[in-house]
Amino acid sequence: MTFFAAIYSMNRLLTQLLLLVSVLAFTIKASADDRWETLRAINWVENPTNHTRMGRFGELGPYQFRPGTWRMHTRKPFQLAVQREAADEVAVIHYEWIKDRLQAAGVDASPFNIAMAWNTGVENVINGRAPSVSYNYAERVVNLVNTFHQRALAAAEAAPRARPVA
Repeated sequence: MTFFAAIYSMNRLLTQLLLLVSVLAFTIKASADDRWETLRAINWVENPTNHTRMGRFGELGPYQFRPGTWRMHTRKPFQLAVQREAADEVAVIHYEWIKDRLQAAGVDASPFNIAMAWNTGVENVINGRAPSVSYNYAERVVNLVNTFHQRALAAAEAAPRARPVA
């Protein structure tokens, strides 16, 4: 093998490796983006004004956690549910918990089903017993997720593009 053939072969291997890493990074980013967009939408539906007072069912914070749900995922005091950092941390854990339960039951872990499970409980979604109010809730969440996606695409299209170096 000549020197140039070896360089060409290494270059080709490096290109394939970079392509694989890019695909994996995009997949991981898309998954994280879906999670954050879904959680952002849940926050907007649950507590659009970010009030800090307790709800009539004992729910608290940007995601309107109930005490039992909060305690399921953290040992932090429930009063911290009004603090954004603590609420986001528990929201991610709860989101992943819902997603894992849905997938284990063979149910699509779409933003719609995750939002519905957030509202009515995972078992109700798995068993097809979600009340119509939960369907409406999930539709509102998905509409917001779609709006967030459209805004992100519009912002990406409007961003100046780097010119390739000749």
